[in-house]
Amino acid sequence: MNLRTAISLVGTALFGTLAATAAQDEPLIISGSGTTNPSKCFWHIMAKMTEQIKIPTRLTYRAVGSGTGQKEFLGKGIKLPDGTTTDTLEAYNDFGSGDIPISAGDKEAWNDKGIHFAQLPFVLSAVSFFHSIPGVPSGEMGLNMTACLLARVFSADITTWDHEDIKEINPGLNVPKNTPIYVGRRGLGSSSTF
Repeated sequence: MNLRTAISLVGTALFGTLAATAAQDEPLIISGSGTTNPSKCFWHIMAKMTEQIKIPTRLTYRAVGSGTGQKEFLGKGIKLPDGTTTDTLEAYNDFGSGDIPISAGDKEAWNDKGIHFAQLPFVLSAVSFFHSIPGVPSGEMGLNMTACLLARVFSADITTWDHEDIKEINPGLNVPKNTPIYVGRRGLGSSSTF
């Protein structure tokens, strides 16, 4: 199934269900939020659907991050006017998007309320890393790393750029002895740290 077919099927199902309940003179409003990664894809799909749909429609997607999108969809951690947060367990939007799967416990809680939802994969993307090792060029003559070496760096098994396993696949790497590796990670519900 190609992307156009998948979009068509999802769009048909979504609008068919919601349009049946919407009054013809009132716009159909569908709101979502979540990960920033596919936001341009969502906005493109929404623009195409808005052009082609026959009923007044307003589609929105807020790129706020996976954790926030999931909380808003599940009604968790909703900030109240007095500054406190609460779990309302009422959806803040019509759909959410995230790279982090919804936990079995959260899904079960919604199912127990008689509300069922599906988690569908729709976009594939990659996450990369970058470095700032002085004197190491980028491109073909730059640093080579394998997935296993990166995993060892992120788990603090490898902590210096002159580690023998890094030097083995980078024989031209010339760094001072014990040059430390400083790892930065995204946080606060970012799917790239999941």
